[in-house]
Amino acid sequence: MNNTLIGTTFGSYFVIEHLGAGGMASVYRARRLPDNYQVALKILPLHLAANDTLRHRFLREAETAAHLQHPHILPLIDFGEEAGMPYLVMQYADGDTLEKRLESGPLPVADVVCILAEVAGALDHAHARGIIHRDIKPGNILFDDRGSALLADFGIARLMNADEHLTAAGGFLGTAAYASPEQCRGEELTPASDIYSLGVVLFEMLTGTLPFDGPTPLAIIHQHISEPVPNPLKHRPDLPLDITEVLRKALAKLPGIRYRSASAMSEAVRHALRELLGTQPLAENAPPIGPDPVFDKPPHSYSSPPPIPDRLLRDLAPQPPAPASQSSPEPAISPLLADVTAEPDRRAWLWMWLAVAAMLAAVVALIAFAILR
Repeated sequence: MNNTLIGTTFGSYFVIEHLGAGGMASVYRARRLPDNYQVALKILPLHLAANDTLRHRFLREAETAAHLQHPHILPLIDFGEEAGMPYLVMQYADGDTLEKRLESGPLPVADVVCILAEVAGALDHAHARGIIHRDIKPGNILFDDRGSALLADFGIARLMNADEHLTAAGGFLGTAAYASPEQCRGEELTPASDIYSLGVVLFEMLTGTLPFDGPTPLAIIHQHISEPVPNPLKHRPDLPLDITEVLRKALAKLPGIRYRSASAMSEAVRHALRELLGTQPLAENAPPIGPDPVFDKPPHSYSSPPPIPDRLLRDLAPQPPAPASQSSPEPAISPLLADVTAEPDRRAWLWMWLAVAAMLAAVVALIAFAILR
C-alpha cells in the first residue's frame, strides 16, 4: 500500500509522498484539498484494520492525542476512516528527526539541553493527564521548520488505570533499546518508565551511542534489567563528572529512585552541564534579580516628603540681632591682661636672646683658651 496511494485522493486529502512506516501504520505527506495545507497522514492498512485489537489500538491513538495540546507534542488535526482504513491527520513537521541527527554522532551540549527541556515539558504534560507514552525514542522526536522538538507517535500510549488487554495482547510493545526494566519484565508501568526511556535518549545524545546494546532484542532487555549504567565519560571525556550522577539516577533499575518528573531531570542536566554551557549560577538558591530599589525606581513613584511642623520651623528660623540699647555691657578688661593677650611677652623674648648670647660668649672663651695654651 506504500505507493498505491501516492497521487490519489484519500478522503479530503491528496497523497503526495510516502514518508515512512511504523509498527502498524504507514505515514504519508498529504495536502488538505480545501486549503492545500500540508499534513502528515497516518493510515492503518486494510489487512491490519481487519484485526480488531490493532484497529482499537490505532483508534486509541486518536483518543490519546485528542487529550494533548502542547507546543512540543505533534498535534492531531483530524481522524476518521476511509475505505475501511482508519487514519489520523497530524501536523506535518518538515524538519528531520532526532534519530537522523544522531547518525552524525553526539550532539553539542547546548542542543542536548534545549531538546531535552522541550521533550521533558511535553512528557510531563502527558503524564499530568494520565497518559504514559511507552515508546520514547529518537525516531519519535521530530523537528519543525524552526527547529523545535515535537514528541510524536502515541500509538502504544496508555491511559493510566485503563484496560491493559489491548497492549498486552501483542506481547512486548515498545523498542527494546529504550525500554525500562519494568517494561522489559512486562510489569505495570508508571510515568517513571517514560523517564527511564528519556534517560536512554539523553545518554545517546551526549555520547552518540546507546547505554545498552546487543545482537538481539533479548540481549538488550537482559542488560536493561541486570547491567549497571555505563560511564558516559568513556565515550566523551570532556563531559563533567556531575552528568554521571544524573544518568545514574535517570537510569536507575528501581522506578522510585528516578527523577519524579522529566522536567526535574532536565534541570539536573542543565545544572550538571553549566560549565560547558558557559553559565554559572550567581548563588545557590539566590533570589531572582529584580530592579534596584533605589536607582531603578521610576521618578513619579517617589512620594512627597511630609511637611515640617511649625514648631520646628520657628526653632530653626534665624533670630534677629538684639538692639544696641538692650545689649548688656561687656565687662572691662584690665590693661595688663589685654596687653598679655594682645601680643607675645617681650620679656620672654629678651631672656631668650640673653641666654643665646651668653652661650656664644662661653663658646668663644673656650676657643680662645684652647688657642693660648
